[in-house]
Amino acid sequence: MYLKYPNLNTLSDQLSWGHYVELLSIDAELERNFYEKQTILEKWTVRELKRQKSTALFLRIAASQDKKGILDLAKSGNLIEKPEDIIRDLMFLSF
Repeated sequence: MYLKYPNLNTLSDQLSWGHYVELLSIDAELERNFYEKQTILEKWTVRELKRQKSTALFLRIAASQDKKGILDLAKSGNLIEKPEDIIRDLMFLSF
């Protein structure tokens, strides 16, 4: 913790210990700062932070031309508009 945040005054009181545990696993300082700021701005839970990290939000935004569109999609999550959005492959089992 001290190596990533040597000045303890920079720690936000809006983040929990669980948030910091997730943020400490990110080696790149720019990426860690991005997720930290987005977590505070969007009020992400630890679970949401993990999801955004696992879907590589930072890398998608860095590589994208439509940065606002990616952030909007990250805010809304997966929208369920029709049954096919939930059910991927139908399986019929008969015993």
